[in-house]
Amino acid sequence: MKKKIAVIGLGSICQKAYMPILGAQKDLELMLYNRSPEPLAATQKKYRIDYGTNNLGQLMDDQPETAFVLTSSDSHFEIVKLLLQNGVDVFVEKPATMKVDETRILAELADEHRRVLMVGFNRRFAPLHIQAKALWGEKPVGMGIFRKFRQKPSFEDRRRQLYEDTIHQIDLLRFYCGEGSVESFVHESKGGKLLSAAAAIRLASGGVGIIETNLQAGAWREYYSLYGHQTTVEIEAFSKLSITQGPEQKGWVEPYSSAWQSTLAGRGFEPQIKHFFDCVESREQPQTTAWDSVKTQELTEAMIGLL
Repeated sequence: MKKKIAVIGLGSICQKAYMPILGAQKDLELMLYNRSPEPLAATQKKYRIDYGTNNLGQLMDDQPETAFVLTSSDSHFEIVKLLLQNGVDVFVEKPATMKVDETRILAELADEHRRVLMVGFNRRFAPLHIQAKALWGEKPVGMGIFRKFRQKPSFEDRRRQLYEDTIHQIDLLRFYCGEGSVESFVHESKGGKLLSAAAAIRLASGGVGIIETNLQAGAWREYYSLYGHQTTVEIEAFSKLSITQGPEQKGWVEPYSSAWQSTLAGRGFEPQIKHFFDCVESREQPQTTAWDSVKTQELTEAMIGLL
């Protein structure tokens, strides 16, 4: 019997990163929900999916087993809460919510109802990023630098820019370096929009973490670097990895294009969806639980408090 999977929200991220994967899996019965009828009808036609509704109550009455919540971040809390209360396992695209207290409530609800609740931080699942973590091993990071550059701000206000974009780098810092606290934060803004920002993080292990973003760089780029123990690991997001130890250097390059559909595995989307389904099947907790997301959001909100 096919698994009944709700896909809630059919916007840009759904069309680029999720439907090409979910729509190709023949063992799933996809149940589409979108408030606007035009994207709903177009997605049903493209992927030959029978079920589509713009009535969330109707979707719940039809009892999906699992749901992907890909709506706007402001709507996540109420939708995910409803799903958990109805016994549905949930994957929600980052951020889980726009307030850490709301994410904490969802984490408690998932525990109470014994549901899997996974937050989508795809960069943790990118193959080269996982390889970099394995190469570094268990030793503490002396310094970790996480940089992201874009041509222009993606959002109209500074808080949302950090919460919906820079949060990836904040989460990766925790992934590679462990926990930490914000020591300082500097930024440049214009007209309410964030243009540049840098944060210094005191790592619990004793090292230093740096997060940098510039939103007038002329191109999208992401670089991550780990230093310490006579070792340097350098990553160009999704595509290049090198490790240097004294005179020895090794490097790896992934075939990579900016075209989304050809790189969903390299960007981590395919592995994270597989991880979610594996956790639903095994009833184990995912790597990126809501409780883990609370910690990422706490760091993010510490930076926002210094804006």
